[in-house]
Amino acid sequence: MATSATSTTVSDGTERPLRRNEVVELFGTPDETLGSVNEPRLRVENGVEFNEKWIYRRPSREPSRPRERILYWQRYDFIAAIRVEQDGHLVEESPAELRAHGAE
Repeated sequence: MATSATSTTVSDGTERPLRRNEVVELFGTPDETLGSVNEPRLRVENGVEFNEKWIYRRPSREPSRPRERILYWQRYDFIAAIRVEQDGHLVEESPAELRAHGAE
């Protein structure tokens, strides 16, 4: 499957996986990290199993002014992203939504 650095899809039309370096390019380095890429123990939070969590406090350029954005990883694989809104409710975000927010 061929990909290009700027394309968000691969040649078969599926979405290209979100990579760690791409997230840093979109949002900068996280304000807080819990766990590690090499952490052998898995944790569960918000129904997501992960070994590393990146937290962005008060993400900028967001129309809803969320409290934070949380990204979950298993080793190098993106698992899920959740945006915590001001009222505390959680909103799941897809890789496409993350890419759109980061490009704003």
